[in-house]
Amino acid sequence: MNRLNNLYDQITPKTTPEELSRKVMDTEIKMTAKKRPSRAAVAILAAAVGVSALTVTAGAANGWDYAGIFRNLFGAKSENIMENIVPEATVLQDTIDTMDFELVAAAADKHGVLTVLDIYSENGYKLIEYDEYGNEIIKPFGDLFISITSDAPGGSGVGCDVIEASEEKVRLGVRMNTENMIKGEKVTVHAWRAYRESENTEIQLDTRRNEAWIAEFEAEYSAEELVYDTETTVVGEDNYGKPVSMTVKQFEVSPISLNIKGESIGDFLGVYWSGDSYVINENGEKTAIAQISVHSDEEANEKEMVNLNFEVPVNPEEICAVEFGGKIIEIK
Repeated sequence: MNRLNNLYDQITPKTTPEELSRKVMDTEIKMTAKKRPSRAAVAILAAAVGVSALTVTAGAANGWDYAGIFRNLFGAKSENIMENIVPEATVLQDTIDTMDFELVAAAADKHGVLTVLDIYSENGYKLIEYDEYGNEIIKPFGDLFISITSDAPGGSGVGCDVIEASEEKVRLGVRMNTENMIKGEKVTVHAWRAYRESENTEIQLDTRRNEAWIAEFEAEYSAEELVYDTETTVVGEDNYGKPVSMTVKQFEVSPISLNIKGESIGDFLGVYWSGDSYVINENGEKTAIAQISVHSDEEANEKEMVNLNFEVPVNPEEICAVEFGGKIIEIK
């Protein structure tokens, strides 16, 4: 079956339906700098990279305290993600001489990962510069392609947001979700130098192989996702008055993401994702959705799976509904 992957990768709630239609990601896209709460698009690179493992391991500088990093970021909400933390990552390649990298935290579920990547300056490289109008430019966003891949086949989406930025360090939250199960699989985080000197794709990829930072970990964790089978249909109209709908067959909830299996008629997500979107827990608290990827049957134009990544970890047992631009779909 042919698949059109990543129809709506890294789309913020402020995206209009017209902009949404231009978000189809069938080619790699260079990172573009945006300040929070906007999120920068991150390239998805399909090139296989042959590397040999080094003895350096990510997290060594902080004693591999992935739990501590998540506690610093999410406070009490971090307890929701503790059973999704994965084993320590191993650095496979480190050949970018202007930046130093450290994967300081990583967690996973069946269909996605959440990582925290620190970038430091080396050899006089400036992490932050300012344009003639005084606007801050976070240099790694223009100088890097970042991707996350797994051994599992199938399409995936990658998104990135700036957690903090200074002249000493840029900290990124990098997320990946995919249509196929990655539990137990190896997951690889890549950062390549971005070059545009040549239009020759092979030359560009060869250059990235030579200047890259790559780390790997196994998506091993003890948490269990909650699965709800259902037959729920939500209907609406697009901007032209044409009917759109989504029929949900199954929900799968983890502290990191919500995965929806089902079908849609028309561009339901294109219409309603442009509004504010959340998951809702039983006491009415809303958690914003940070990233969405849609995996489809290209021939039938049907959505087979929708991956939604949360801005902060949730307690899956408390999640009862998901909201797309005012359209609420009950999970349980």
